[in-house]
Amino acid sequence: MFMQQQFDNEVLYYTFPEFEKYDDIVHAFSSREGGVSKGFYRTMNLGINTEDSMENVLENYKIFCDTIHVDMNKVVLAQLTHEANIRNVTAADAGCGLLKPFTYEAIDGLLTNEPGLVLTATFADCVPVFFYDPVKKVVGIAHSGWRGTVKEIAGKMVERMISDYDCDVRNIVAGIGPSIGVCCFEVDEDVFYDFTDLTYLGDGWYYEKDNGHYDIDLWRVIWSTLTDRGVLPENITISGICTCCNRDVLFSHRATKGRRGTMAGMISIKEQ
Repeated sequence: MFMQQQFDNEVLYYTFPEFEKYDDIVHAFSSREGGVSKGFYRTMNLGINTEDSMENVLENYKIFCDTIHVDMNKVVLAQLTHEANIRNVTAADAGCGLLKPFTYEAIDGLLTNEPGLVLTATFADCVPVFFYDPVKKVVGIAHSGWRGTVKEIAGKMVERMISDYDCDVRNIVAGIGPSIGVCCFEVDEDVFYDFTDLTYLGDGWYYEKDNGHYDIDLWRVIWSTLTDRGVLPENITISGICTCCNRDVLFSHRATKGRRGTMAGMISIKEQ
């Protein structure tokens, strides 16, 4: 495991040691522990599009934001449409998706260089990808489901950091968070062949099964996408935590056939 478990007042969450080295940012990936939701949403459900009560969800956001010391009023949510569209977030976006309606559409990646904004995306098997450039002070988070992975959202985040914020790719640090692992991500032939369009993939990103299906390693695919764009291998951390295998502490869509809550990844530049 290449993420650290953190406990604070019964709230369990995860952080990357590589990101913890920087005292000017805060980041975290929630678990299902420490909230107020009941039933199969137990307990830290951070999904706004579930049948859990919004009262519970907002209370969970308050608990989690207080725990990691960020301002809930400045949370900015990605929309999770399985596209590869990215938004450069500004102060005008504070609260979007959580405390006020979205002012943008079909956004699965968020970037900012403005302190205080809490870039947030939610997950329950899809891959969270965290980004930071400690030189240009730019943070980002991407929601990379299998469709977003095929559409190379992680690579497009890197491209936007370079083009829009003048980042040097050699300075970009990336973290691939808890999500469904190759152990559990079995797909049919049609999905498999979508990945083969990524011509830079080497060996080891899939395993063919006797039933004609394939086990795909999304972490390896995203790692390859990042390195293809120039991110240094030593600057990429893979959590190694499979949501499907750890359904007792993490929400997994596949493990529960959709009867589940949602976790959140957050990253923010600290206000001075």
